[in-house]
Amino acid sequence: MKTILSEGNIDYKNYKFGYTVNCVLEKTDNIEKVFSRGFLPYTGDINNSKEVYYMARSIRINLNHYERLSENKRIIKNVKSKFNIKFELQEKKTFNHDKDFKDFCINYSRERFINEPLSSERFELIIQRNNYNRLFKFSISDNPIGYVLTYLSDNIIHYWFSFYDVNYLNDFAIGKFIMEKVIFYAKKNNMRYIYLGTCYGEKALYKVRDFKGIEYFDGVKWNNNIKSLKELCKNDKI
Repeated sequence: MKTILSEGNIDYKNYKFGYTVNCVLEKTDNIEKVFSRGFLPYTGDINNSKEVYYMARSIRINLNHYERLSENKRIIKNVKSKFNIKFELQEKKTFNHDKDFKDFCINYSRERFINEPLSSERFELIIQRNNYNRLFKFSISDNPIGYVLTYLSDNIIHYWFSFYDVNYLNDFAIGKFIMEKVIFYAKKNNMRYIYLGTCYGEKALYKVRDFKGIEYFDGVKWNNNIKSLKELCKNDKI
């Protein structure tokens, strides 16, 4: 693993000089260990096909401390009373990443991504990355309503990109339902952690509020001080 430092924000008045931390993986590097060190996969440069990661304030669930909250139980029960949703795990290498699948995901990004939506070039890069090896598929009567791209090992899941049919938002909290199902799968299969991406700004606090066992990477270690995490998110200027 090669570590790369580059200059970030500068606050000369207060003598704060930031550096961003990236790393590039070699074929022999262990992806699970990279997540444990606070790195997440980077695909912002469509011309860079290397296995690049960035360090950030990210969160994971320690599954030893996870239990399904009453609100999430209510959502699951409500969905089951209305829909028969099929939930399956598929191998990346055998899944058909056809035009319908790609259109489904890219169209979702146009509807829901806060920043710019996925381009077809970036989505191709995402599909090719080594940190994507399993896909969770959700369907009703064989019609797909959601997908989650993940990295899955014996010990962890990295919940990378999720995509779903926004037409179901009026029926139930489909995004929360999908995330809860994948987390519960990890718990049921005796995994140690599930990584849920970055946690910046107040809008990201739903991840903290909705699930027990949250830890965040503070730049040095994994920290379970939720009060501190909430303060950081509330003070983020984004």
